[in-house]
Amino acid sequence: MKYIILASSLLVLTACQSPAVDSNTSAQNPNTNTEASQSQQAQYAMTVKHDKFSADVSSVSDGMGGYVLRIQPAGEAVIEKKIDAPVMKAEATDLNQDGYPEIVVFTQSVGSGSYGEVVAYSSQPSQSQGKSWTEASFPELSEKLSQGYMGHDSFAIKGNQLVREFKLYLDGDTNANPTGKTRQITYRLVDGEASRQFVVDKVVEF
Repeated sequence: MKYIILASSLLVLTACQSPAVDSNTSAQNPNTNTEASQSQQAQYAMTVKHDKFSADVSSVSDGMGGYVLRIQPAGEAVIEKKIDAPVMKAEATDLNQDGYPEIVVFTQSVGSGSYGEVVAYSSQPSQSQGKSWTEASFPELSEKLSQGYMGHDSFAIKGNQLVREFKLYLDGDTNANPTGKTRQITYRLVDGEASRQFVVDKVVEF
């Protein structure tokens, strides 16, 4: 009888000393730490929407000074592209008004120049995949349009056009203090030979 009581006491004591395991902790979910790490490394993350269309847009460091842009249209394949600069903004729109969306991503380099770039994808109907996506090319500034340019771009979607603005630098201006006018360049999206492309539609200075 004593042995039975002693054995029971030992079992109760062992149970009290054993730590409880929470089924919701990361120890039970090996993916939790990976997901948290990826979330912490995200340089940019946003869901963009246009009418009934939506897409998740994110950017993460590639560990080598660049970034990986990741676009996940809802219910479709992921689009990935290596980019040089961090993402500042992303938008979904229909620039050519064909009923199929575009995703436009604006990047800006790190440093005193803060040079802006555009990465855009345009969709069209596909019998096998619902929609197919191709990158739309964005032109470099021509020699004429780059006169007085030293970065610090701002971009916006206005109606069915993309608008780029930057201050003009005059001789003797410091990087932090341009004294020239503002140049505004309006682009429209057109069909090219191989893919869609942005072309300059109008240039004004004010």
